[in-house]
Amino acid sequence: MVASKKRFRIGAQSDPVEFMSWLLNTLHTDLGGTKKSNSSIIYKCFQGQLEVVKEIQNRKVNEKKEETEKQQKVTGMEDKAEPDDVVREICRMPFLMLGLDLPPPPLFKDVMEKNIIPQVPLFNILKKFDGESITEVVRPQIARMRYRVTRLPQYLILHMRRFTKNNFFVEKNPTLVNFPVKNLELKDYIPLSVPKTNEKLRSKYDLIANIVHDGKPGEGSYRVFVQRKSEEGWYEMQDLHVSETLPQMVALSEAYMQIYEQQQ
Repeated sequence: MVASKKRFRIGAQSDPVEFMSWLLNTLHTDLGGTKKSNSSIIYKCFQGQLEVVKEIQNRKVNEKKEETEKQQKVTGMEDKAEPDDVVREICRMPFLMLGLDLPPPPLFKDVMEKNIIPQVPLFNILKKFDGESITEVVRPQIARMRYRVTRLPQYLILHMRRFTKNNFFVEKNPTLVNFPVKNLELKDYIPLSVPKTNEKLRSKYDLIANIVHDGKPGEGSYRVFVQRKSEEGWYEMQDLHVSETLPQMVALSEAYMQIYEQQQ
C-alpha cells in the first residue's frame, strides 16, 4: 500500500491489469533494472518485443491533393493519385503484456428475447499480431497500425480488453474467449522470427493462471484460477477463499487476464 502511494489498498478491489503492470515495473526498478532488455529478472521472464508499422497520412500531400482537386473542378481534367500520400514508420518496442481486442457484442436479442453471448477463439484475436492485420487508432493522431511479435517471452501475459470507458459510464464486453489450457502453439497463427543457429524455436505455451471478471463493470468481482505445478492441479481463488477445481472449469468464464508459461 505504501509503495503504490495508496493506489492499491487492502480491502479495496482494483483492476488486476493495472496492478500487474505496476507490480512488474516496480519490481524491475527496485531490482536495479534499466531500459535495456535482460537488465533484471523481471525483463528476462516477462519482456517480449514487437515490430510496429505505423502508417499516417502525409499532410503536405493531402494539402496538395485538395488544391489539385479544386483545379480539376475548374478545368475538368483528372490527375493520377500520388504514390507517396502515406508516411510509414517502423520501430521495435518491448512489451510486458499483450492487449487483445474483443469483437463487439451483438446489438439485438435473439428470438427468445435473450442477449446472445458471442464466443471467439483466442487465435482469432491473436491475429492482431500477425504483421498483416490492420488496427486503426485515432490518438494521438489518426493512423493505421500493424503489429508483429519478434521475440516471445518466457511468460506471456495476455489482457482481454473487456471494458471501454466514455464520458458517462463504463461498458463491459461479455464475449467468451475459447482458449487451450495446454499446448498453445503460436507459430501456427503468428509469423515468428527464425531462431539463431543452435537455438530452438519455443512457441508452445501452457496456461498457469487465468483471471476472470464476474458481474457488471464497476460492481462485479474478480476470481483467479491458478495451477499448482507440482501436481498439475488447478485451484480457484477469490479473496481468502481457495478451492480445488477441474481444468475444464478454467475455460468456462469471462477471461480478463491470462499468464502462459513457455514450454522448454
